[in-house]
Amino acid sequence: MAVILGNLTPTHRPRYFKHDGFTGRMWLYSGEDPSEDVDDDNDIPAYDEYDNVVEIAKNLVACWPNPPKEIAAAAGITLRQLQWFISERSTLDRSARFDLERLLGIDYDERMGGYTPAGPYVLIARKAQAIEAIYQEISGGGDACPCELVPAQGQADPSWRYVLINAFGTPPTLVMAPRGEAITERLPDLIMNYEGIRSVSPDFYRDVVTTCARACLTPEANAREMRNFAKRYEREWVDCAWLPD
Repeated sequence: MAVILGNLTPTHRPRYFKHDGFTGRMWLYSGEDPSEDVDDDNDIPAYDEYDNVVEIAKNLVACWPNPPKEIAAAAGITLRQLQWFISERSTLDRSARFDLERLLGIDYDERMGGYTPAGPYVLIARKAQAIEAIYQEISGGGDACPCELVPAQGQADPSWRYVLINAFGTPPTLVMAPRGEAITERLPDLIMNYEGIRSVSPDFYRDVVTTCARACLTPEANAREMRNFAKRYEREWVDCAWLPD
């Protein structure tokens, strides 16, 4: 295994610790602690609360491997309820909304005062606006090293291309893009900081393909399979540019 490290940070810069809810570990970051931007005297949050769940859910449903009917059933609601919710024609009761958020991996970010797609995910590139919006969210505005994965030896999957979105400090997300489709050719423009094609070991590539296949079986399998995938390579994704040999 190999880890591609970023530039070393000068020792005179301020540093702070931050807890990683995914691994349970404490990480050391350089720069000013963003949590200190809040004025404790006035107790005023940095941002007003913003309920953007509908927008995020709409984009995730558009990119989810399973059809909306299966997503709705897994969340315990009807297809009409899901469609009306993501089209802002109707709301969901508190319990149903929570179940949908949990299924789609939507978490509340106290710092930002809004919701965010926490992932990790297996997504399918179908709609340009949706995949671009979700990428912007999970990468924190492009703080990632996305690249297409191909095997160093052997044949690549004839039906799908696989893009790894490896944002700094978060577990990876995989985007499946159908070969021969117009949106697949547009991915370098839709995914900020796209780094092109990266060759990986046949074993790792097979794991990517197998993980995606398992994640696509049911809506509930998506996050579970990606969490397992991330754990198998936990030591390597400490830095956003990791890739196994």
